Parts: sequence; structure tokens; C-alpha cells
Amino acid sequence: MEQLETRRFAGIDIGKDAVHLSVYDEGKGEMTEETFPLQESEQEDYIDSGLCYILRYMEANQVKWEDYHGVYFTMEDASKGCRDHLTELLDADFKKRHAVNIMTRFRAFVEYVFHQERAVWDRNTLLLDYTGNILHYIQVEQIRSSRQKAYRAVLREIDLEQYDIGREDENKDYNFSRMIKQFLVKHPAHIIFLTGEGFEGNWMRKTLTYLCAGRRVFMGQNLYANGASLYGTGTIPFMEEGMLLLQGPDMVYHTIGVTIQENGKLKYVPITSIGREWYNTKGSIDIILDKSQKVEFFYHNTKENEMECTSCEIKDLPSRPPKTTRIRIQVEFTSDTEGVILLKDMGFGTMFPGTGKVTIFPFKLIS
Repeated sequence: MEQLETRRFAGIDIGKDAVHLSVYDEGKGEMTEETFPLQESEQEDYIDSGLCYILRYMEANQVKWEDYHGVYFTMEDASKGCRDHLTELLDADFKKRHAVNIMTRFRAFVEYVFHQERAVWDRNTLLLDYTGNILHYIQVEQIRSSRQKAYRAVLREIDLEQYDIGREDENKDYNFSRMIKQFLVKHPAHIIFLTGEGFEGNWMRKTLTYLCAGRRVFMGQNLYANGASLYGTGTIPFMEEGMLLLQGPDMVYHTIGVTIQENGKLKYVPITSIGREWYNTKGSIDIILDKSQKVEFFYHNTKENEMECTSCEIKDLPSRPPKTTRIRIQVEFTSDTEGVILLKDMGFGTMFPGTGKVTIFPFKLIS
């Protein structure tokens, strides 16, 4: 019997010191991980260097882009310049087969957590990323323990110099363990993940003893790449339902929507969803105008649970009977709180053809 083809998803994390590759085989439920450290001479253009390592690995293992059902990137620096640079470096063969999907490390870790068994994310979970002399941490916590649970992920950082912690300090373990005890009193967690070059070596005797006391602790350098690859298997239900708030760089925590009549009642229908970077957030919907040529938009701030309403008047439409004008609404973000709404006149079939006229409506969300 011919073996069924299973989907494979690649997650690629591009850092300034190393590039990490994770491949998830959905059929086997297995993750394959590879790490390629960058030499100092390769770090000036680490994005190009990291991508070259991935291509050499694929060539040596006779793997092609077409062998992956999806490829997802995460970057240490996901600024526009770095995203554009990576996009330019990817060749035509890649772009022919895949969209260029780039996410922040913050989101990639949250994707990793919520693609695990319930025991991992249903209680407070913590990531400690020790890079340079900065400790970045991501805390995933339950913020509503009712029947319909809700969760929040927050990214923060700690400058370790204020705790007298140096990279080569002989008292590093003692000072770090003392700091982490104070930290975990304020930020309790049942599961802790460790990543970053700062945790490498054998210096963490006191620190590990305390971290592992009544907690599950995991260490790995491929966590972000793992999360990126798992993203391809499907979206997180809590995120789609608006029950997962991500408070990190570039993340959108507003929805933009309209109201429609359903069974005689007004219903809010979001056009965009939360939980994604602003450059990955967009949406579209078609609506039918009644008598008015005005469209009302509702901006829902899920962080503060606030709603703001604004309206856009579509001018110069042909004279048509009520409910014979279909408007296609497209929402695009230009930052985490700003963007543009495009309203295109689609008409209504052959009897009332659309003009194709586009109304541009900029927006600025509740901060």
C-alpha cells in the first residue's frame, strides 16, 4: 500500500549568534532540531549568513523548499529593515512555493506553549532568555479562571548589572540565584523554560537547585524555531476566540469590526483578530449597505475592554435602491495602533454593476 504523505513544517530562527532550524513532522508527531553557530566574521550580516547555513544544510541532506508544507521565520530583530532584508535574500524558488511568514520570538514562544499539552499552558509558564547581560522573560498566565478561561502573555526584561551579575563573575551563580528567588516571588511559575547563551556552561549549581524545587524546568536553544514550525499545524483556538492577550513588541490587541443584523439583533463581527504582529494582521469582509452610505467601525481594545466607534461616509456612489450596494472592506495595519481601511464599491450583480471606486479611511486606535 502506498504510504500517505504527511505534512512537514519548518521553523527557522535567525539570531545574531546562531541560526536554528526545527522541522515538525505532523504524521509522526516528531520534531527534528539543528543549530548552526555563527562565527564572529559572519555576524555582521547575520541574516545572510544564517540563511546560507540553512541552504547548505538542505543541499547536503537533499531537501528542497517544496518538501515543506510551510516555512515560518522568527528573528531576534524583527524590525522592518531586517524583515525586508530577509525577504530580499529569499530566492524566487522559495517565493514561488511559500509566502514569507515572519514572526517575533515573543509570539513564536507563545505558539510553542499553546501547541503543547494542556498541563503546560493551563498554569503559569515562564521563559527566561539570558542573552548578553540582559534577562528577557515571557510570562504566560491565566487571567480569568471562570468557565471561559482567558490568558495573557507579557514580555519584559531585566538588566542583570543592577544585581551585580557579570558574565565572567565568580559570584555569578550566587548572585543569580538570589535574584531569581526574588523574581519568582513576584512572578510565580510552575513550568520554566531556559534559553540563551548565558545559560550555557556549568555555572548554575545554586540557580538550578532553586529553579527545580517544585517546578518543571526545560532548557533548549530551539524553542523559538520549534514554535514557528508548530504554528503551521494550525491556529490557537484561544487566540481566535480573543481569549489570549499578547502584550509584546509589535503585537495588536485591538479588533476592528462592524455590526450586522442577525435574528433581529445587532451583532459585532470582527474583521481582524488579536494575537499577531501588526504587519501580520489584516482582514476583509463584504457588507450590504441599506439606505445610508455611511459605514460604522468599532475598535475593541481587548487589553482594557474598551470600545470606540467611528464612521466613514462613502461619497459619489451611483443612485441605487437600498440593499443593492455591496462594499468590500479591507483592513491593513501600518503600526500596532494605526492603519488604513479600504472600502471598495462592488455593486450588486449585473443589474447594479460596481464602480470599483475605493474609499480610503485611515484609523488610529485607542492606545
